[in-house]
Amino acid sequence: MERCTVDNVKDVQALSERGFTLIELMISLVITSVIVSAGYTILTTTHKATISNQRAADTQQNVRVAMELIARDIKQAGFGMPPTSSTPVGGTAGNCALGGTIVAMRPADNNSAVSAVPNDTGADSISLVVPRTNPTNGVVPGWMLANNAPLVGGAAVFTSITLTSSAVTQMVNEGMQNGSGAYISIGGAVTVPVASSSGATITLGSPIYAPISFPAGTQVYLLQCVTYQVATGAANCGSLGPCLTRTVDSGTAPTVTTPLVDGVEDLQFAYACDGCNSTINTGVPNGVIDDFNGNNTYDVADFQTNRVWAIGTFDPATIRLVQINILARQTVIDQGTGEGIKAGAFSVPVQVSDHLPSNDAGYNSTTYQSFRRRLLTRTVDTRNMQ
Repeated sequence: MERCTVDNVKDVQALSERGFTLIELMISLVITSVIVSAGYTILTTTHKATISNQRAADTQQNVRVAMELIARDIKQAGFGMPPTSSTPVGGTAGNCALGGTIVAMRPADNNSAVSAVPNDTGADSISLVVPRTNPTNGVVPGWMLANNAPLVGGAAVFTSITLTSSAVTQMVNEGMQNGSGAYISIGGAVTVPVASSSGATITLGSPIYAPISFPAGTQVYLLQCVTYQVATGAANCGSLGPCLTRTVDSGTAPTVTTPLVDGVEDLQFAYACDGCNSTINTGVPNGVIDDFNGNNTYDVADFQTNRVWAIGTFDPATIRLVQINILARQTVIDQGTGEGIKAGAFSVPVQVSDHLPSNDAGYNSTTYQSFRRRLLTRTVDTRNMQ
């Protein structure tokens, strides 16, 4: 049996105290660098993918919000307007006037010339007569009758109504000036002009006859003309835009334009009508959408764009369905999911109805393709115009 000598002990200690060689250290550094680099790449890609997905989701949400806002007002357009010419607040000088006559819906195509499509060079707009109630106070549910109308049971006629608290003052602030011909709707059932107002009382421009009556608490609406359109620039959108805006005509006061939804880049409308074409059923409404292509089938060809809608020709009162097309893009350029700070090419020009962006002046394919987009289409029934 070998004896453990002092020299053997020193050899064991020397072996145990040896460090890494330079080659071993370099190999370790390379392996560590590869692991760290891979981890960083995964982290960066995951982070950018999360941001990209969030922006895509925000864009989807924006286009849905824009659609809900426009569709709601199209459904309400008219809101009990009398069949004869009526003047909502701001209507006499506002966007809802066609040749001096107020219409519940005024289409405004970007290019109204009837020709081959696509021929638009930008977004359409639309103006609508819609109800407005108590926009300045979120606590009170709305402008309401303070008393029954008529006050006396069995009265054959009434010519005035009394509203709650500061309702009349708020309505005047919204543009309901005496003698302006502003219209109000009582409960959405009867729409009448305003002759004058004082305190909490509104004197009606035309009497309301029995058996029509309204209980206290009935909502009272002020009819106003609103216009939806696409705008750009910080002055209109609060950012570089683009955005969807809503302009309200407010009587003799300046119009008020509010940016509603960021990223809305294009807005296109097409309309189906009943009785707008004199060559179809001699222009007499018959409860059936006018069959423009004569195939005895309701289809997309029956929706009209590139038309001048005016009373006596393509009367906007005959519109029964509105096809809404909204295109929204991300509000900032998407950098993709790679490590490089470089925008990707995400979309070719998207034709929306009769608008192809590549035909627009100043179109830049590199800039256009740097944004992800979402397109939403919906057909809405103009139920309050029928």
